[in-house]
Amino acid sequence: MAINRQPREDLMKEATAYDRRLKLRDANAGEIFVGMRAQRGWSIYFGEDPVFQFNAESQLRRVHLNNQNYAAENGKLLLLQRSGSGGQVELTRTFSNAAQLAIRRDCLNRLTAVLSEFERSSLQVLDQFPADSDLMRQIEERLRVVVRNYSVAEVPHATQTG
Repeated sequence: MAINRQPREDLMKEATAYDRRLKLRDANAGEIFVGMRAQRGWSIYFGEDPVFQFNAESQLRRVHLNNQNYAAENGKLLLLQRSGSGGQVELTRTFSNAAQLAIRRDCLNRLTAVLSEFERSSLQVLDQFPADSDLMRQIEERLRVVVRNYSVAEVPHATQTG
C-alpha cells in the first residue's frame, strides 16, 4: 500500500517520490507536509494521521484516517483491511456510505482551514524543496480545486492510467 503504517522519520528527506515538498506549521502549531509528484498527483499529511492523497485531477484517491486505510474504487472510498494466517495475506475491501461521508466532511474541513490560512498568509514555511519554486501558489491552487469540487477518483493510483 502507498500509505505506510510505520512512523515517519522525516518526510522532507525520505519522501523522494515527491519531487516538490513543503513542510508548514499552521496556526494551531500543527505540522503539515505537502508533497507533489512529477505526474501532478499530490498528498497532504496532517502529522501521522490523517493523510489525504490526490491524483493529477485533485480527486481523492487514498486516505489514512483514524489508523484505517481507504482506497478509491469507481468513485467510492473503500476501507482496506488486511487479514491472514500462515504467510497468506488477504485484503478485504468494504464500502460504507457513513464512512465515506465522514471522510468527505473531515477532508473538506481540514483543507478549507488550510486554504483559509493560505489566504491570510498565516502559515509558516518550515522547509521547502526545491527552495526556489512557486510551490505555495501551486498548493493553494490544488486546495481550491478540492474545496470547490470534491470528488473521489475511479482508481487509487496517482495517475488514472496507473
